Amino acid sequence: MERSVLKIALDNIVLGSRFTKAANEFKERAPGKSALVLGGTGEVGREVIKHLMASDAFDKVTVFTRRPIEYTGAHAEKLVQKSVEFENTEQLERDFAGHSHAFCCLGTPRGRSGIDTYYKVDHDYVVNSARACKAADVEHYSICTTSGADKNSMFSYMKAKGQAEDEIQAMGFPRVSIFRPAMLLCDSDDARLLEKTVMYPVRFLNKLIPGVLAIPTSTVAWAMVSNAFAAPAKTPLTEAFGNTDMHKSFVEAQKK
Repeated sequence: MERSVLKIALDNIVLGSRFTKAANEFKERAPGKSALVLGGTGEVGREVIKHLMASDAFDKVTVFTRRPIEYTGAHAEKLVQKSVEFENTEQLERDFAGHSHAFCCLGTPRGRSGIDTYYKVDHDYVVNSARACKAADVEHYSICTTSGADKNSMFSYMKAKGQAEDEIQAMGFPRVSIFRPAMLLCDSDDARLLEKTVMYPVRFLNKLIPGVLAIPTSTVAWAMVSNAFAAPAKTPLTEAFGNTDMHKSFVEAQKK
């Protein structure tokens, strides 16, 4: 069955002067870097692609996906698409070679698939691709998981996320950045009626107490990409950012 094309355009994207400055400084300090994106057709992943392309900080952005992407926007010549099979670790290692940064946004929506399916994606595929990134000498591994991720959780979704986090941290990357958003706010064409209905009160509450209950997917992507511009740590570093951290960082960066 032929998969539909996902169209991605650089519209309604808010970067801010601090983001742009950090991107330019990163490019000057570390020229020739390249990024790979996993889960680029998901709600967070497509926003990560937008922010990477808009930043112009990387010489190449490779999106590993099973669904074709049609990108229209700046620096389109830097975007590379490759098909992916997450069970084939050796092929992943070969394909990931030469990339300095990895952005993992793999995940399945809760309630749309069975336990076996989402564990396979949210844990197995994530861990397999992380091992391949480590073998390919990726310098900085960034991953979007979820608020409440805990390998000892009684909830299978959060347990799978927590197990993946724990295994990735033990792989020995020079730098690992973990982003744990709460409920994601997005305008998905794939959202079911019930999900859209639930979002109305969540959006209202998020305006009253921003950054606590939910967060826009664009803000998560902004946080992931802007974080990659930081100077490399002198010793191996693992850092984690929650919902409030990402929200505050984005808001502060918009101030002049």
